[in-house]
Amino acid sequence: MTDPDQAWQTKLRRLGVVKGVRNLKPAPPPITDDRLPAAAHRSPITGDPQPIEKLLPGLRLEETAEGACYVLDKVYPLTYRHGADRLADLLVFGADTAVPLTGDERFANLDFHNFLFLDTETTGLAGAGTIAFMVGAAFFEGDALVVRQFFLRDHSDEAAMLLLLDDLLAARDGLVTFNGRTFDVPLLDGRFLMNRLPCDIRQRPHLDLLPPSRRLWRARLGSVALGALEPALLGVRRTQEDVPGWMIPGLYHQYLRSGDGRELARVFYHNQIDMLSMVTLAARILRQFHQPEGADHPIDLYSLGKWQADLGLTEAAERHLRQAAQGDLPLELFHKNLYRLGWLLKRQDRRAEAVPIWQQIAATSFTDVAAHVELAKFYEWHARDIPQAILWTERALALSPGEMARAELAHRLARLRRKAEIGD
Repeated sequence: MTDPDQAWQTKLRRLGVVKGVRNLKPAPPPITDDRLPAAAHRSPITGDPQPIEKLLPGLRLEETAEGACYVLDKVYPLTYRHGADRLADLLVFGADTAVPLTGDERFANLDFHNFLFLDTETTGLAGAGTIAFMVGAAFFEGDALVVRQFFLRDHSDEAAMLLLLDDLLAARDGLVTFNGRTFDVPLLDGRFLMNRLPCDIRQRPHLDLLPPSRRLWRARLGSVALGALEPALLGVRRTQEDVPGWMIPGLYHQYLRSGDGRELARVFYHNQIDMLSMVTLAARILRQFHQPEGADHPIDLYSLGKWQADLGLTEAAERHLRQAAQGDLPLELFHKNLYRLGWLLKRQDRRAEAVPIWQQIAATSFTDVAAHVELAKFYEWHARDIPQAILWTERALALSPGEMARAELAHRLARLRRKAEIGD
């Protein structure tokens, strides 16, 4: 008896329906659209389609119990300079330095030499049908960094890729990603689940570089996307081989239709640079957090001090907020920096030391009366100097604050004047 599935597959083949790119006929050249930005389309690639394996020396097909997928390794010596930094710079820091950044005490007994840097390129941004068609996994091996890229010829290679990735994960202590906690790791965890393969990727110690980047540099740089941090912070300039991230899903779908790997080779480059930038960015974050210098940008010092204050690292926070106050800060950030410093001193019951800080704010404020109120409170309750308390309350009222604030200040002023009359 004929197998129904086999008969159906035979009929599909007769109709020219094939799966993936292995036996696919070339598609016609893409049509460009002049309405799109120049980066969105280059001149149509002419000539015969080029298989990806001919374009990337060293690309190999690796077999597993679940099939095979392509793997590409690139090896960089630790002395390799990526932008302004060397890959070896990260290994100066023990993984214990990530404990305050992550709140995960497991980092205390680990070594970055045994971590896996992970980045995915996907068929879309979200949804049950989204898969990672490329997974970059960088790791230190002896005196080198290996950037290993797993690539799917088509969706049927996914289980094989996941098996190979799981083997690599099992040999490493933890993960470093950029936005991986929100995107890459949940995506891969879901794909392991869909393929009925066990994996503990969510349970691994994980340093996601995006949250600390936001803490340290968003106030100065605005965007802290990896592509923005590279030229502004890391000194990295990508070549014309690169491709914008938003184009990548489309390039993969085009590859599945045509079998032409020429445009997709740019995605391999994009992913490789992402991996190298994560290594040097991790080193920059740890240096900025643990070894900042007085010559650092004052906005960065403010951001660092604010973060350290939130973490309860009072001594370091005070030092960096004071350093920031000596730099050239925009007025709004100057006030925020001084408020944070004054709050830190007040919380330690060092209000007398906070007085000159509040006076600096008050001297340069035109509508905000918070510093005036702090001074009025200090002189009333701690210095027991009612005339000074009255003076700062009157100055606050003179700034014409909002109606609610005026009512509170008027009430305070009336009470202070009664105290002055009875000599309290």
